[in-house]
Amino acid sequence: MRFRCISPVSVVFLIAASVAAAPVQKISDPHEILNRYFQAAGGLGRLLAEQTSYSEGAVSLGGMEGTLKVWMRKPGQSRAEIAVGPLTVTQGDDGEHAWVLDQNRKLQVITHPDDATVRRRQVRRMIDQYAFAKPGSDVFTVTLQGIDQVEGRDCYVIRITNGINVDSYTYYINAQTFVREKAVFVEDIESRDAFYGDYRDAAGLMVPFWTKEVQHQSGQTQETKITQYVSNPELADTLFAPPAQGAKDYQFITADRSEDIPFKFIGNHLYIPVIVNGKERLWVLDTGAGMTVLSTAFAKELGLELTGELKGQGAGGRVATAALTSLPPFSVKGIQFQGQTAAVIDMAALIRKLGVEVVGILGFDFLSRFVTKIDFANELVSFYEPGTFRYAGNGHVVDMHIANSLFGVEATLDGTHSGNWLFDVGAGTTHLDGCYALREGYAEKDGILRMGHGAGGEYQLKEIKCDSIQFAGFTVHDPEIDFAYGGTDTTFTADQMGVLGNSLFRNFVLYCDYASERLIVEQGSQFDHRWPVDNSGLQVAWSDDGKVQASYVSPDSPADEAGFAKGDLLRSVNGIGVDLLDGVIAVRELLKSVPGTTYEFVVDRTGESKKLKLTLARLF
Repeated sequence: MRFRCISPVSVVFLIAASVAAAPVQKISDPHEILNRYFQAAGGLGRLLAEQTSYSEGAVSLGGMEGTLKVWMRKPGQSRAEIAVGPLTVTQGDDGEHAWVLDQNRKLQVITHPDDATVRRRQVRRMIDQYAFAKPGSDVFTVTLQGIDQVEGRDCYVIRITNGINVDSYTYYINAQTFVREKAVFVEDIESRDAFYGDYRDAAGLMVPFWTKEVQHQSGQTQETKITQYVSNPELADTLFAPPAQGAKDYQFITADRSEDIPFKFIGNHLYIPVIVNGKERLWVLDTGAGMTVLSTAFAKELGLELTGELKGQGAGGRVATAALTSLPPFSVKGIQFQGQTAAVIDMAALIRKLGVEVVGILGFDFLSRFVTKIDFANELVSFYEPGTFRYAGNGHVVDMHIANSLFGVEATLDGTHSGNWLFDVGAGTTHLDGCYALREGYAEKDGILRMGHGAGGEYQLKEIKCDSIQFAGFTVHDPEIDFAYGGTDTTFTADQMGVLGNSLFRNFVLYCDYASERLIVEQGSQFDHRWPVDNSGLQVAWSDDGKVQASYVSPDSPADEAGFAKGDLLRSVNGIGVDLLDGVIAVRELLKSVPGTTYEFVVDRTGESKKLKLTLARLF
């Protein structure tokens, strides 16, 4: 889950327009509207003359109150400090590299950004310099989209696009006063509205001392009230340099490593035991989680105090709501951790779908401290101190592209579709971006419909078989991939092609080295293995009262032909009571038997017993 604090592009756009212009005749030239906007803000010359700024104020986020301080220097240097509730985050850019000192005092400097990030930095710097103001620009296109209202006020809608990437910026400029009432920012698959008010003069510039941002995807709102704004202050170079790393929040019990810790690999997910307050429970290991996460039930069991209500996107684009808490000291075999600020989400529905009782997720706040080795074939994980780790194997090294506490790597699908993919050992499958699947014809391929699940809830998927995935110099043949199917929002173009998950990674031994921003990949002992797959089209999960239940039946699948329906409670298989089996996981394994295998099920459907004969067959 990602927490977004104010970004440099947001701060730049705090500078807006005057409040004292008289009514004007409607204007059709977008550049004339921009010129009026610049004039009202103090003049384009004055805007360009501002090379540095400092602002501070109060911020409200997710039901929490706090403070914000922002320093800017053009081109491209910034520092923002935000302290809200239990969160204290500092992020910035020294002009060459972005960096973040997160809520648990872990510093991450980004030295290997992906191509999309490099292009976005370039566009933002040009926006900083108002390069879009020039008619006939080789980079920017400015169009008048019409007139719309913001809070009952007529506004010219000016859209700014560019030839470097697909990001866009849309300004709603008051048709009478020429202040900017609102802006819409679209970057990657995220977009947000920004509203502006309480304009005040600051050394000849009209600056909005009130802003409210609303994330479109999650609905998260952040409101900022500036209490001080200084134009062109003297700022030291050191202000933009990455700060010192916080003190280590962990300790190895022996030397500088903890090796060969067994994990459970169930349903293509990694589970390792973690001890908190003497309670040993299973947690998910997940590079796709931007924070350490606890289940609401476990946080309650521990008696933890919850603060705030933050919203973020889970798998499938669904919205997940999280509170924050102070996680007590915890331990993984051979490692003792101090307390951390962690997110808390309701994991009950996710646990029912996984079929495994878990209480938390170990994400960036845990994994970024180490070089993490994952040996899938032998189901062993090892953790090493980054400063003393030396790799001596023959694995292939690829760059990590870290952003927002997650990272991506390059991969190629079917020999021609190359790009950056999110690297996610918390994902059971490899997932292609739904818009990309539509554009490139993958949505038309034969496949099977499934129901996906994540922290934010359920979502429709289509699963197909592809020819190959090339990853870190290796080629895996006949991979199964899935993508969001039906209702896909084609408004956005994602920076990443999709998500690489454990259906791919189980072929390898992986070393995740956050400090060096590198991934080392070795061929595993089960490389390119023909893994068992579901041959039924029946998805099962725990019901609310702990019964094995049909959670989804794929259309035109063997399970559909057998007469299964969503909600059926499974009572027996071939005369053996389901309660005598190992629950959901055991039933799923039965459904992976070879095609032609036949099972006789007894199910309970709304109180009525039914006998169903299921013959397994290949799904596509």
